Amino acid sequence: MNNIILSTQNGEPVASSRQIAENFDKNHRDVLRAVDNLKEDVRNFAQMFYESTEPDSYGREQRAYLMNRDGFSLLVMGFTGKAAFEWKLKYIQAFNAMEKQLAQRPQLSRAELMAQALIAAHDELEHKNAQIADLTPKGIFADAVSASKKSILVGELAKLLCQNGVQIGQNRLFSWMRERGYLIKDPKRSDYNMPTQRAVEQGLFEIKETTVVHSDGHTSINKTPKVTGKGQIYFVNQFLNGRAKRLEA
Repeated sequence: MNNIILSTQNGEPVASSRQIAENFDKNHRDVLRAVDNLKEDVRNFAQMFYESTEPDSYGREQRAYLMNRDGFSLLVMGFTGKAAFEWKLKYIQAFNAMEKQLAQRPQLSRAELMAQALIAAHDELEHKNAQIADLTPKGIFADAVSASKKSILVGELAKLLCQNGVQIGQNRLFSWMRERGYLIKDPKRSDYNMPTQRAVEQGLFEIKETTVVHSDGHTSINKTPKVTGKGQIYFVNQFLNGRAKRLEA
């Protein structure tokens, strides 16, 4: 029996169109088509569905949608049959569980949120201006800026570096980051390979949390480190300017 994995978007739980297709035994292309068809009739479509990409079985990024509870309800309304009914109940349970967890988290005040946004915007602008001056003459910068539109996995950063002449594989990149204090290096710790507090405060990483609802009803949270746009440019610059050792995969 498959587990249901929800992530968050704009502070609310969302489900993946690819996983919905798998659980409801649908072709993902058909699910995408069904969501696309809702664009014309649903006025607040953009508040319920978010365009995204997800890797297929070959690891290639493919088009997908993330959807909140309302979007999910609209999509599966026409799914019929006993199995579909059971999956609807499981998804409702998963949304309820994650919404409860989100509600229990401490909420920042409006002033605190505004302060964080202003600090992040200032740091990002200052950092990118400096990087543009360093990297503009070199072709790798264009690729880094393109990739930096969204947070990526460390393995995807390794691929980006390899595409631009830096031969380093995912495992060696993890090792390099641990050695330089960007990731937790103690294998005995439960947060091994997660970003250090310093790296998070620098804006180089974010931690994506996904809630997994297991077949027995209990929930768990998976944490995945992702390199932010700021982090991508920072690490690319480290290798590009020779401050990082070029390691073979």
